[in-house]
Amino acid sequence: MCGQAEKALTSKAKVYVACVCIAGAAATAHSVHALIVGRMPSEWLIFAALALVTGSFTIKIPALPARFSVSETFIFACVLLFGPAAATITIALDGFIVSYRRQHQLHRLLFNSFEGAFSIWVASQVFFTLARVPPLHAVPTAPAALILPLVALTATYFFFNSTLTALAVAFETESSPVVLWRHHFLWLSLNYVAGASVSLLLVTAMRQVSFGAIAVIAPILVVSYLTFRASMGRVDDATQHAAEVNRLYRSAVETLAIAIDAKDEVTHGHIRRVQRCAVGLARALGITDEATLNALDVAALLHDAGKLAVPEHILNKPGRLTDPEFERMKLHVKIGAEIVSAIDFPYPVVPIVQSHHENWDGSGYPDGRSGTDIPIGARILAVVDCFDALTSDRPYRRRLSRDEALKVLRERRGTMYDPTVVDTFLAVYRDLLSEDLEPPSHHRALAEISRSSAHRADDAVQANDQNALEATEEMLAVCALSRVGALGTFTDAAFLIGTHVRRIIPDATCVFYAFDPATDHLVARHVAGTPAVGLQGRRIPAGHCLTGWVAVNRQAMVNSDAALDLGEARVTDPVFKSCLSTPLLAAETLVGVLTLYSTSPAAFSEDQARVIQLLTPYIAATLQTALELESRSARDAATRPPAAPLSEPALLTTGSAGRKGITRH
Repeated sequence: MCGQAEKALTSKAKVYVACVCIAGAAATAHSVHALIVGRMPSEWLIFAALALVTGSFTIKIPALPARFSVSETFIFACVLLFGPAAATITIALDGFIVSYRRQHQLHRLLFNSFEGAFSIWVASQVFFTLARVPPLHAVPTAPAALILPLVALTATYFFFNSTLTALAVAFETESSPVVLWRHHFLWLSLNYVAGASVSLLLVTAMRQVSFGAIAVIAPILVVSYLTFRASMGRVDDATQHAAEVNRLYRSAVETLAIAIDAKDEVTHGHIRRVQRCAVGLARALGITDEATLNALDVAALLHDAGKLAVPEHILNKPGRLTDPEFERMKLHVKIGAEIVSAIDFPYPVVPIVQSHHENWDGSGYPDGRSGTDIPIGARILAVVDCFDALTSDRPYRRRLSRDEALKVLRERRGTMYDPTVVDTFLAVYRDLLSEDLEPPSHHRALAEISRSSAHRADDAVQANDQNALEATEEMLAVCALSRVGALGTFTDAAFLIGTHVRRIIPDATCVFYAFDPATDHLVARHVAGTPAVGLQGRRIPAGHCLTGWVAVNRQAMVNSDAALDLGEARVTDPVFKSCLSTPLLAAETLVGVLTLYSTSPAAFSEDQARVIQLLTPYIAATLQTALELESRSARDAATRPPAAPLSEPALLTTGSAGRKGITRH
């Protein structure tokens, strides 16, 4: 009997359950009528009672929301002795009582009652059609003449009962009914065969000995039930142990995925979204093989494992990679496959990881596979991975809208991506993206990994570029900035700092954002350079736009699309096309963010970015002092006239007005 967990049914499942219940109700009504108008000996009530009692002692099928009982012996005996009507009513009552005791919902109670009734009614008709005899309580029949009809009875009942139940479970678990039936119900046929054999033995003993033969047969059933329950208990324990091991196994995989996700600074959450959509797309394509689905589920988490071997300055480079850098980046596929191959997965994860950058027309890497030679999991992962990347912000470009990303997929259909996979994704992407991901429980660890990674990158830059201080202009800037700590206001300090910064990068517009911890906002306190509408006084919530992201992650971004930062500011004159943004930290305290905007794309050279990175500690210390002075003045309620803009210090009147560098693409 089906013992499904309480879960809302889909519309298709409701139609299916309704059809089964109608058929079962018709069979039950026909049986009630036959029982009323026919002459049925009272002994059938004893068999019905025995079936109901043994039916209450159900055994759960491991790993499935379904149960079965050993009451088939008395059900089959009821068919042989008293005909279809008695057996149909008995099994309907059996299903009703078991479901009622388990407090199932109404539709489950009806299904469990009428599914068995319909199955046994059909099987009984097959038996008496083949046997060509009336019920055995009226006319004794030789056992040999009943063997073939009894086999047909058993096979028919097992087929209908198991198939109808498997379909119900499949609707609930969204899995393949064929796979469910083959893996979990087929072997139960032995229980039905045993029940039929014992029922024939019981009927024969009753006809040749006496009705008391039931007392001889009953212990056999009890022993059979206890033995089978113990066996199923051990199987269930093994299944639960395997599930626990699998859970721990998956936790270890997800932990590795967290580290990969954290190292790639700009793609937090990417692999989790790809994982959910990839498995959903596979199901939409009709893939039901559990090994393939499990392999895709794990591969979606680990497909970028090879990025652990890619240098962070390449991985997080905010601009187009050079040819040598791209060749180094391409190695992450084979390295990732080697990392994953060290884990003995029971399903084919490695081929998916190794082939997820292959193209349908053979132009991909690393092996140049094409068409169906590419594993289906890799073809699915490639489409989902591309869509998620296109609809996410990157330091070097804005995110695309869903329609724009779908247009890209259509353009690449048949060249880079499997046409069938693309077509299916276009049809179901709304359903795949409709569920919001829960915030990861590891978000604190993720932030710490990111912050540690950022510090390592900063340390590496400072260690490798100490020789930059030998340049006269950079040394003068550092010395000058170290002496402005006595300035009174944030605006005064920012004015002087902006003057020095614009000597290094003449064409930039410098915006000094001060962090307000009370409101968790960044406020544009000073703008130096080309006047721009909408920048002065601009407020950005921490974590929003590029400047807010830099503040939260404490990670500089170079040559990012300025629209990522100014999309909400409505800056129309001039139109900025690139920006450099760096956090201002004083002893781990966030003071603010310095963001430089340019009207040229990729305007900031590596030398310029390096110099700004070297100067930010001095800038942060200066601005922190100014903010503290302002805070003390406000507390003392002291007033003073606004300070006049300071003249440019003579210290930096010499030197180059800027320098040229290699522009990133």
